[in-house]
Amino acid sequence: MTRIGRTLLALLYKDVLVELREVHHLLSVVLFGLMLLLLFSFALSVDPDVARRIAAGLFWLAIFFTAILTLEHSFRREMVAGQWEGLLLTGVDPRLLFVGKVLAHLVLLFVVGVTLLLPMAVLFDVTLSWRLVSVLALGTIGIAGVGTFYAGLTARVREGQVLLPLLLFPMMVPLLLAAVHATQFAMSPDPFGQQIAWLRLLAVYDLVLGVGALLCAGTLFESG
Repeated sequence: MTRIGRTLLALLYKDVLVELREVHHLLSVVLFGLMLLLLFSFALSVDPDVARRIAAGLFWLAIFFTAILTLEHSFRREMVAGQWEGLLLTGVDPRLLFVGKVLAHLVLLFVVGVTLLLPMAVLFDVTLSWRLVSVLALGTIGIAGVGTFYAGLTARVREGQVLLPLLLFPMMVPLLLAAVHATQFAMSPDPFGQQIAWLRLLAVYDLVLGVGALLCAGTLFESG
């Protein structure tokens, strides 16, 4: 394994281990997502067919809000503890630091998303499939990549907790729209294969925005 690979694994291990040590925060995020789905299902008690059609949108709203909590908490904690400065002083490339945080957020968001799939299936009477998991994977990649960048950008600002959702939501609109449509086609018959087009849009979003965030990552970490 190359030096870059070993560094990335070490950074990923560090971030995941820190999250596991604060398992109460992870549980609170999962419970928050569950509460959102539960409240949505009761507040929007409508015809079962209508409920199945809006389930995808409510599911991705729950994912987005839980992502905000995870991203903000992670960066705020490291900034207070001075971990960024310590890692940069050891010679870690800022871009590797960014990729490590993206991977850690990706793992956490994917776990939260998979955990929320079953309650969604029960509350909205939808069928789970591997196609749903593929949509979840592509969606969480985009949220982790762009969300990590904006969380780092706002972590040093006093009102960063307020700014993060305000800045992140407009950037997430294309991803959320594509993810909702792809999820809807994953939960229903798709004789014309329309889900593929939305999955391709998700993949293009992940690639373009991910590369853009990576190119700016050096400035992001070195600015402080």
